[in-house]
Amino acid sequence: MTDLAGREVTIAQPVRRIVLMRSLCIYELATVLGDETAERLVAWDSSLKTGDRDTYDKFVERFPELKETKVLGDVLKDAVSAESVLALKPDLIIMNTYMQQRKSNGLQRLEDAGVPILYLKFDDPFQDPQKSIRLLGKVLGKEERAKEAADWVDAQLAEVLQRQESIQGAVPTVYIEAGTHGSGQYGNTFGSNEEGRVANWAGVMAQLRCKNIAAGVVSGLYGMGVIRPEYLFTQDPDAVVITGASWSAFPDSLRLGYFAEQQTASRTLRSFTERTGWKNLKAIQNEKLYGIHARFGSHITSFAAAQQISKWLYPNEFGDLRPGDNLRIFHEKFLPVQFSGTWMVGLPNE
Repeated sequence: MTDLAGREVTIAQPVRRIVLMRSLCIYELATVLGDETAERLVAWDSSLKTGDRDTYDKFVERFPELKETKVLGDVLKDAVSAESVLALKPDLIIMNTYMQQRKSNGLQRLEDAGVPILYLKFDDPFQDPQKSIRLLGKVLGKEERAKEAADWVDAQLAEVLQRQESIQGAVPTVYIEAGTHGSGQYGNTFGSNEEGRVANWAGVMAQLRCKNIAAGVVSGLYGMGVIRPEYLFTQDPDAVVITGASWSAFPDSLRLGYFAEQQTASRTLRSFTERTGWKNLKAIQNEKLYGIHARFGSHITSFAAAQQISKWLYPNEFGDLRPGDNLRIFHEKFLPVQFSGTWMVGLPNE
């Protein structure tokens, strides 16, 4: 078959031993495999544990055997030992296309060894996750389940995209920032990558009826970079969105996810209003400061971002949407872990 990097790949069936080179993609793999997720996964990297600890803990709670799953080095830092991967005798190695673009020596050795490598893609957060799970469904013998999930997400997104076409009037400006460091230090915002393309949260904002103030201004690796505060104040956005997760190395971050408490998240979010100069921003004065889970920007749950941000920006036109309920339904239908925690938060408390 053809993977999402456009490569022809031959994969022996059945696929029983999977190496997931970017464990943050557990959302997609688990959507397809469901209760079989842990038994087929023989290795993954540490990105889930360090960059989305609540999700790691939730999956380990559901599948205790994942504690013993081999943890690989970071392929983005060329820290993966090809030999250690080959020793696991994988039937399939799952990669992301941006790993191919930043080709490492370890990746080259794996390709040379002839192990089947399947590339998923997440450049367009409203389309690529669905393409990725449809591809995984074909490879892993779960085509019907994957199609059902992808179609469900497509329908959730279509409602937002179609409804916003009829909205008239000014387009609101938005500043979005990764809340990794909390309010004490500016985190990355999202503009364009080294090839000049939008991805991740910039890809979300580009498809919603809003203007991302970092578009065309901020660029860098994976489309991220820190905004100049002076530019932010000049733009004076209508709304500010902070992304949150449970980053293990950053205790001051905006924590959102399966074990996050709303009161704590709200308190952390409110601390951003104390930044130098922020009380003069109209978004802060109008209490249009919001927090949303970081992984919604590039994974199969991006529909929750589309719905929630649209509801925040256009409460009259999207007031009937229930993003939190829809996220719960997605869990009940397609994920092997139960929904819990806090994933979106706003001021005043929502």
